[in-house]
Amino acid sequence: MPQRYHFRLVCADATIEDPIGVEADSLEVAQEEALAALEEICANGELTEEAGRWHLEIRSASGALLRSIRLDEFGLPS
Repeated sequence: MPQRYHFRLVCADATIEDPIGVEADSLEVAQEEALAALEEICANGELTEEAGRWHLEIRSASGALLRSIRLDEFGLPS
């Protein structure tokens, strides 16, 4: 059964919230969708800070932290 997942980009001096999130069948599918969107954001120059400074948090609909990922672990462009 699909669940709603929310994303948050976090670095030392900024946080970018995703209030809408995505409905996905699993945490892994939600992570894949978030990373694909981040690749596009980086390619468009919208995330101008060095990728290594940022973490992607994946949260449940209730706000519980499910996963935290350093963006540089996925080779996203900086």
